[in-house]
Amino acid sequence: MPQELLQLNTRKIVVRVLLLVLLIAAAAWSYVVVRWYTGNTLAEYFSPAENSVRVADMARSLAPDDPLTHWRFAQVTQKSLPLDQQGQAIAEYEKAVSLSPNDYRFWMSLGTACEQAGETAKAEQSLRRAVALAPSYSYPHWYLGNLLLRNGRYDEAFVELRVASQADPELQPQQFNLIWEVYSSDPEALQKSVGESAKARAEFGLYLLGRQKYEDGLRMWNSLKSEEKKTNRQTGEAIVNNLIIALHYHDAVRVWNDISANEKFRAEVGRVYDGGFEDPSSYGPEMAFGWQVKAVQGLQIGVADKSHGGANSLQLVFRVRTNIEDIPIAQLVPVAPNTEYDFEFYVASEKIETGSPPLVQLLDPTTNGVLASSPAAATGTSDWNRVALSFKTGDKTEAVMIRVVRPSCGTKEAPICPIFGSVWYDDFSLKRRG
Repeated sequence: MPQELLQLNTRKIVVRVLLLVLLIAAAAWSYVVVRWYTGNTLAEYFSPAENSVRVADMARSLAPDDPLTHWRFAQVTQKSLPLDQQGQAIAEYEKAVSLSPNDYRFWMSLGTACEQAGETAKAEQSLRRAVALAPSYSYPHWYLGNLLLRNGRYDEAFVELRVASQADPELQPQQFNLIWEVYSSDPEALQKSVGESAKARAEFGLYLLGRQKYEDGLRMWNSLKSEEKKTNRQTGEAIVNNLIIALHYHDAVRVWNDISANEKFRAEVGRVYDGGFEDPSSYGPEMAFGWQVKAVQGLQIGVADKSHGGANSLQLVFRVRTNIEDIPIAQLVPVAPNTEYDFEFYVASEKIETGSPPLVQLLDPTTNGVLASSPAAATGTSDWNRVALSFKTGDKTEAVMIRVVRPSCGTKEAPICPIFGSVWYDDFSLKRRG
């Protein structure tokens, strides 16, 4: 079937007028679209901190029915005008929300502007509308919470601030600061304001320890149930480290035991953990009251099947041609203050060649003073030897550090102090006298 072509006779005046009208309409429509697109683009990439009122006004005039252009103009006007002249900015925000009533950003901006202008009721209404439109977003809750806080409505405020910090964890430190500023003298109100979340209470306990409020921080931690403490193990470990740094060793022991997944990993006052190396852990920093061992060049450290008692011992294999002073083996042992203790361990050696074999020291972390020091391990080859030491803790001593050290046999001019051979340690124990 042949296609039919529609032909217009442009010589007729009616056709010419119709075409002219269409061209004018298209040109007008294109003009409107280009103006709107230009204004919208200016508003989209507009930065209130960098651009001027003139640019914002240009965008608004090019696209007067676009809510974004009114919002941007209001933002830059709000920053440039004094507080007693914020009416123009508020009017522009109101225009934006009237053109786009379901955009939470416009309601949130209107609310903050109204609060700055002293229109508290209108500000709260606008911010609650923003929260209703974006209930999962953090900032509508955050701004509403701060408004309520500034008006003394603390219970309502902290509900909103909790929701905000749950949506954006970066807000949590600020939330905690506000809680502390308001309720620092009221422990019960502190706990209530943080809420029922075990995670938040554990983290707030850590926050309080960071402010050196140890009693309040531990009270917050102890408000958790046993399983909640284990679930928040990572925060518990941070609390333990904080307490150790602050020399609160007995408190650290209690928190460490709270988060221990296994009974054999529990710490006790006056007990060396795994003194016979029968239950080897990772020997890393995560074992706060266990053996701490690190790799070092020229020294191989590991658990060996040679033993004095049990099945294992700790073996040190030295292949050091230059010098080594820091031997990274230590354990923090909780003890009672002002108490006498007997300390013992066993040491063996094989083919030790050096002018300075390793020895064991007991250090008081409170004063960094040496409480007791053992004889050096025997050179050559030696079977298991018992080493017994005694010491007394100070009035404020809550822990001692067992560490393996090696005095240097070199000099400043000739620091070379090689060591070769193997040393074994086993059956570390601590016993309270009397």
